Amino acid sequence: MVEILLLNRHKSNIMKNKNKLIKIFLLILIFLLSSNNETNVLFAQENEVDFSNAIDGEEKRAKWGTEEFKQSLIDEMSSANVKLFIEPHLVSIEEPSRIFYKFTKESTREDNFVGNVVLNIVKIDDEKRKYITFRYLKGRNKVRFPPQIGAKGNPVFMLFFERDARDMQRLTGGNALFFRSRIRHAIAATEIKQTTIKFKEEEYPATEIYFQPFLKTKLKNRISRYKTKEFRVTLSENIPGHIFKIEAYSKDTEDTKDTIKETLIYQGTKTNKQLRENFKEKKEKNKL
Repeated sequence: MVEILLLNRHKSNIMKNKNKLIKIFLLILIFLLSSNNETNVLFAQENEVDFSNAIDGEEKRAKWGTEEFKQSLIDEMSSANVKLFIEPHLVSIEEPSRIFYKFTKESTREDNFVGNVVLNIVKIDDEKRKYITFRYLKGRNKVRFPPQIGAKGNPVFMLFFERDARDMQRLTGGNALFFRSRIRHAIAATEIKQTTIKFKEEEYPATEIYFQPFLKTKLKNRISRYKTKEFRVTLSENIPGHIFKIEAYSKDTEDTKDTIKETLIYQGTKTNKQLRENFKEKKEKNKL
């Protein structure tokens, strides 16, 4: 009787171990399939994007300037306008590439999250015009932006401000056009200052643009929480795309515990050729 019990227990243990191994195998299989699928989707984007309705990248950047900014093209521009709206941030990128950023939101009012933003230069034509698509966050935080053609400046700063204006509208019921307009005017009146950045243990010279677009504006009660909201854009010519970091921070003057901080920070750049090679290497390792 004892021998039968021991035998049954032994069989039971064997079955449990088998089940564990099967579960582990299935988890590994799911991980590999999802990993390959994500990478395939990433590369498929190059061939599937329809640029027939793409917007002109430089026209978009010019529209983000105010009428004062356009007039200042003839007269005198603020150094912040020059840095954001005139300088060719993407000039050093000479082949299809992806620029990667990390987006972080810390809020006492809503859920915190960390996401990714990718600027994808799909191709560069014979006239050196860049064809660009964007992946701005995922899931419920995802923001869709149309592709661009011919951008010389890095559109990511405009995407950050666009999303921010929409978010303020969502949270307050205010008008995104109003928020966007105040940001534009603040940039037009701002000068840059010199600073340094640290990336991968190396220090580089950089410039900083700091402004508070709502500080001198009369705000209605529902949007007064943004009265002291501040933006900080850090750029460096040593970083592909020049945009190193963008920060937005607000604290409600009536409720100091109500804060929101959003940060977009550069992570690195890889050519599409490098990404394909990395994908092939990963695929070969998975076969072993």
